[in-house]
Amino acid sequence: MRTRTRLLIGFVAVHLVLTVLMGVIAWNWLDRSMRSQAEESARSVGRVLAQGGFPLTDEVMAKMRALTGYEFRVLSALSPLRPGTVQVAEAGKVVEVDYRSQAYLAASRAVFIGTLTMIIAGSAAFWLVAWWLAGQFARPVERLAGAARRIGEGDLERTVELVGSGELRSLAHELEQMRRRLNELDRQHRQDERLATLGTFTATIAHEVRNPLSAVRLTVQLLAKRMGGDAGVQMIMEELERLDLIVDELLAFSKGMHVTLQTCALRMVAEDVARLLRRQAEHAGVALVLSGEATVSADPARLRQLLMNLLLNAIQAVQSHATGEEAGRVTITITTDGFSVSDNGPGVAPDLAARLFEPFTTNRAAGTGLGLHLAKAIAEAHGAVIRLDQEHRPGARFVLSGLAPASG
Repeated sequence: MRTRTRLLIGFVAVHLVLTVLMGVIAWNWLDRSMRSQAEESARSVGRVLAQGGFPLTDEVMAKMRALTGYEFRVLSALSPLRPGTVQVAEAGKVVEVDYRSQAYLAASRAVFIGTLTMIIAGSAAFWLVAWWLAGQFARPVERLAGAARRIGEGDLERTVELVGSGELRSLAHELEQMRRRLNELDRQHRQDERLATLGTFTATIAHEVRNPLSAVRLTVQLLAKRMGGDAGVQMIMEELERLDLIVDELLAFSKGMHVTLQTCALRMVAEDVARLLRRQAEHAGVALVLSGEATVSADPARLRQLLMNLLLNAIQAVQSHATGEEAGRVTITITTDGFSVSDNGPGVAPDLAARLFEPFTTNRAAGTGLGLHLAKAIAEAHGAVIRLDQEHRPGARFVLSGLAPASG
């Protein structure tokens, strides 16, 4: 049975019980009151008959009945009571009075009609009140129960409606907060499973690639010695460096992020990455601009990985946004405790900005959504912070700050 129906039945049942109880109390009070009045009248009649010495003729009895308003008899002695009568022995006279007079019957009818009216009118009124209360309390409770049932069944996407008022509304709010927390925990759990699977996969790939990559690098180095400064060989060496950075990134992703701090010239790190991406930037029609220099305590290899991810994202963003009206540009600005990478591309969509550094977050069909996640992991391993400057216009600007200054 629904809460609303139980509430309606309960209200009406309580009203019926209370009304009937009040009717019974009123009738009992009426009966005792009329009986008391009849006893007093019987005593008065007995005293008048005894003291006045009136003969008990029909005429005298008729006048006494008219004066008292009761039907009575004068008995020779007390006898068993008939229903609706009282007997009083007064001054040697026994008077029996029938107190269920016309007035008594009229009052009894009034009590009955009043009780019946209260039952009908009160039931209707209580039904309306119960219906209103059901709207205020029962329906919200039913909706909250339905929301809790959906959450229990695993439906964590449907928002809990804020229903009712006061404590019920607070309960609905807390239930919605619980749904969000469970949804976030479920999302995080699924993400951790994906990352664990991906970590195992990338570790296998990195291991399988590293050995042949080392052999290829050794062969190319021998060719470089024989052929001198050949441009083609130099290009192969640069691409092998990029592959080596990618393999290191895969291993870092699978085994966890560890850094080896040393004195690190940020200008040199930026120039190395810009050199490796120069051909890709030229092909995309994007100019790389570098300014500033600083020395910090950091892991140069990890910073190269971080900066390469930021530059690749910027180059791809500017390339997809290119219209021919404005040349593509990506700027690396070195600061005292880090650097920033800005571009004149389309920028980051507001709905993507809040979860930009989470794994698998990307708006490109070919993207993995792991580049910025790894960049954040590298920054945190250095005790630094990487963020998106949402006030930068046009384009996007990523800022790395908080690197420790170089010791000595």
